[in-house]
Amino acid sequence: MAYLSDYGGIWGSVPQTAGTIHWVAPGAGAYTIAGQSYTASDNNDGLSPERALASIGQAVTNATANAGDVIVALPGTHAPSASIAMSKAGVTLTGLPAGAGNFTHQKTTISPVTGDQTINVTAIQVEIAYLHFTVLTADSAIDATAAASFLHVHHCSFDMNTAAVNAGTIGVDFIGAANDVIVDTCYFNCDGAQGPAIVAGATVGCLIQNCIFVCTASTWVSAITQAAAGRRLIVRHCDWQVGNGAITNGILGTTGGEVSMVLVSHCNFADSVTKGVDGYDAGDAEIVECYQAGLGSTDGGVLVVATT
Repeated sequence: MAYLSDYGGIWGSVPQTAGTIHWVAPGAGAYTIAGQSYTASDNNDGLSPERALASIGQAVTNATANAGDVIVALPGTHAPSASIAMSKAGVTLTGLPAGAGNFTHQKTTISPVTGDQTINVTAIQVEIAYLHFTVLTADSAIDATAAASFLHVHHCSFDMNTAAVNAGTIGVDFIGAANDVIVDTCYFNCDGAQGPAIVAGATVGCLIQNCIFVCTASTWVSAITQAAAGRRLIVRHCDWQVGNGAITNGILGTTGGEVSMVLVSHCNFADSVTKGVDGYDAGDAEIVECYQAGLGSTDGGVLVVATT
């Protein structure tokens, strides 16, 4: 029988689904639910919080593709021993939406995997939400292949403050030409010359919205990049904030794209962002109601009207 809370059969708050919910504790051994101690193991069935699995990888193995299955990573630090392969279509990986806390630092943390991406998405319609990622030097938190169309990453936080800066340190990396992907309401914190927070790459239909990009030290080259083969990029309602550092490019494109295939709308760039939007041929990017702030400005900032 599923774990019963004081409010009925749904424990906490998880996405509504007609599929199976797979519960994962932050590691093997003892964990606590509603004041009671239980033991997590990949030999458990994981079908209720008191019988949680010990690894997200086992939950993916147990999940059924295209059935609405949800994997809930309970609060705490999950330290996978290998890259998590999100290889089953339609599966959601999430922390707890209720009580998740401030979206700039979610309560469920996924520790990085040395020498590899933390999560590799190779299936369509995967959802990743309400998780905090730490990123190691020259690794990515999430990468997605061309097979990862309709990926939805939202309400996640990314700590890119690694011990050594490296251009290969990336938050969300689209390494293939996936279609119609979304990164929504995510927070990226960088402390130096790391790689981009989001590599839109050659995606065809990429929406980035309601995200915050923060550089606290040194010079961040680019927060968002797009390749020449990329099409239909939309960046809207995002903010770039700078502390004791600088950002060279808020969004860096590449020449050779299609005319009017990039839309940057209602974004705000700090004074220490050298160029809000750069790298595109004339006419490739449309810029609507975007502003660059002046330090101590009282006039609402300067309207961004060009990509160079």
